[in-house]
Amino acid sequence: MPLLRIARAASAGSLRRATAAGAQARGFAAQKAAPGHTWEEAHAKNPAFAIERELRPPRSRRREVAIFAAVAAVTWGLGSVVAFNYQRMTSTPVTAALFTARHNDEVCRVLGSQLNFRSSFPWITGGISHLKGFVDVEFGVAGDKGVPGRLVLKSRRAGKQNGEWHTVEFYVETPDGHRIDCR
Repeated sequence: MPLLRIARAASAGSLRRATAAGAQARGFAAQKAAPGHTWEEAHAKNPAFAIERELRPPRSRRREVAIFAAVAAVTWGLGSVVAFNYQRMTSTPVTAALFTARHNDEVCRVLGSQLNFRSSFPWITGGISHLKGFVDVEFGVAGDKGVPGRLVLKSRRAGKQNGEWHTVEFYVETPDGHRIDCR
């Protein structure tokens, strides 16, 4: 078993000072090793000179590391999901669709004039890829009348990079299933 040997780590001068101070603190009479004595002889004459005891085995930190890794992975994953949703929420197609629906007369009549996202942090389902040329999103909306609705926008780009966008579907669906076309 490994033993803790304080005395062997200290120098001779500081060891004598530490031994005398430690012995007085523990109630031992200060004993000085006579010149010419070995460390073992000094230890045998003064029990405060060195502490010998068995060390317990080091504690495993595997569980702590696993908990930290799990919390970090969950935090990273949730942060990524929230960031991607926020990116979709503030994208040009979503804000333009909300603006267009807000100024549609029939939508204002059914849902109310102050059309906005249903919640303060809405969940935008679907995807937007300007590079691949598609927009396919759905999200909840509500007006000042308190009637909830669901805005659906599906659009595709004709051509490669600078092609024109064509709206496939763009409507607001009310809770009773009525679709209000916003194109």
